[in-house]
Amino acid sequence: MSRQQLSDLTNTLALHGDVKRGRPPRLAFPDQVLAAVLHLRAALAAEPLAVLFDSSRTAMHRTLLKIRTLLQAHSIVIPPAATPPSALAALQARVRALSSDTSSMIKTTR
Repeated sequence: MSRQQLSDLTNTLALHGDVKRGRPPRLAFPDQVLAAVLHLRAALAAEPLAVLFDSSRTAMHRTLLKIRTLLQAHSIVIPPAATPPSALAALQARVRALSSDTSSMIKTTR
């Protein structure tokens, strides 16, 4: 997906999805769309996406549900990539590195 296609998709979904009420989301709307596209195209789960976007797993699940609902409402289908993108290995390595950084900050109950 090109940058222009991603921008067009974001603009299309923003008409109904970029709601400005209540507590503001941690992720900007374009980042929410990008996370959903990565989820659908590269089959990335919510947990690694939460690490990449510095979000909680729960917030990422809500984001993915919201964007998938918007995609369905607009009859937009984002098919999975036929072959994993070459950047996926680098992305997975980054997620592992970020995950190991945050795991060292978790205190045990000993």
